[in-house]
Amino acid sequence: MSTPAGRRSPYGWQIGSLAGSPIYLGRSWPVIAVVIVVVFGPNLARPDRGPEYGYLAAAGYALLLLLSVLVHEAAHALAARWSGHPVDRIVADVWGGHTVYDSTRTSPGTTALIAVVGPLANLALAVVGFLLHSVTTNDTALLLLEIITFANLFVGLFNLLPGLPLDGGQIVSALVWRVTGRRGAGFVVAGWLGRVVAVATVAYFVLVPFLRGQPGDAFGMIFPIVIAAFLWQGATGAIRAGHIHEATAQPAAEVLEPVVVLPATTTVAQADAALASGALRPTPDRRGPDDRVWLVTSDDRGWPVGVVETGAAQAVPHEARPRTTLSSVTVAQPGAWVVGLSASDVLTDLIRVMSERSLSYAVVVDSTSRSVLGLATADRINAVVGAQLARRGRR
Repeated sequence: MSTPAGRRSPYGWQIGSLAGSPIYLGRSWPVIAVVIVVVFGPNLARPDRGPEYGYLAAAGYALLLLLSVLVHEAAHALAARWSGHPVDRIVADVWGGHTVYDSTRTSPGTTALIAVVGPLANLALAVVGFLLHSVTTNDTALLLLEIITFANLFVGLFNLLPGLPLDGGQIVSALVWRVTGRRGAGFVVAGWLGRVVAVATVAYFVLVPFLRGQPGDAFGMIFPIVIAAFLWQGATGAIRAGHIHEATAQPAAEVLEPVVVLPATTTVAQADAALASGALRPTPDRRGPDDRVWLVTSDDRGWPVGVVETGAAQAVPHEARPRTTLSSVTVAQPGAWVVGLSASDVLTDLIRVMSERSLSYAVVVDSTSRSVLGLATADRINAVVGAQLARRGRR
């Protein structure tokens, strides 16, 4: 559901839409606008234009920079839509901006395409600015044109540097994914390169001028450090995401716990007898952690509706078990807790679905035959992923 233009949402103020995808001005963006006006205003001042001229020119630069950010993100969004990926939103914020799209079924080539068009859009704007410079006569327009042209040139080239979270890092990640067949490996490699870019940013813009005795003003020293910190944080997140992706690349079926499905009208005594006799075989036919087999109840159509609470079932007195139905000791689950998976789906796919639906339990069925494959629990998944990360030394 979209938010009416001008209204606030968790992402900020919606200022428009692109092909049905909302465009938000993040609540943090005014911060960078104020910084631009305060820092650049005095530098753009002209004695013959009055004291307010520099600040008005800086405000104009802030608006042009916002437009450049939106063009950059619009390029990402249009490429994603063209590639068949729904775009959730476009946001301009203090770090520039970001475009959120569904990347669950993407490919290395598509990922690289969506990434590269953003910086290319900035470089195209720089070319347009250069061409307009030769035909512009107004001195204020020339001033703003020079500043925004340089800004787009710098942003376009900087974003192509080969490290996450930059767009160039997305391209490197896609390339490694294509070569190795492992998307997680792409995140890790591009994340480490992102850390290199972060360190190089501080070295080039802060340390080198300082060692040459030309440190510049406070803003020129602090801003690169802030950008480097942002890059380092994003790169670290990418590395961790890569390790998690590697840890969840195993078949989803490997984390499923055995389950027996019984009608909710079954009595506790009947369930005891059926399990004791071995007449009911769990699916999958193996013991889970702690030798546990889950009991799931179904409605009159055979559709799973809840999980039998083991403690409550065991607490039913012996004399009451023949008349107590499983429904009375069942914890009802949401209708979306039945998840269909194919044989090729991996743990990443299962985690994504359970996360989107906020599920602690999920009855997993074959997406084609609809037969029950087993029960997935958040605790079991966390334990498996945690063990994988611990073995890799990355927890």
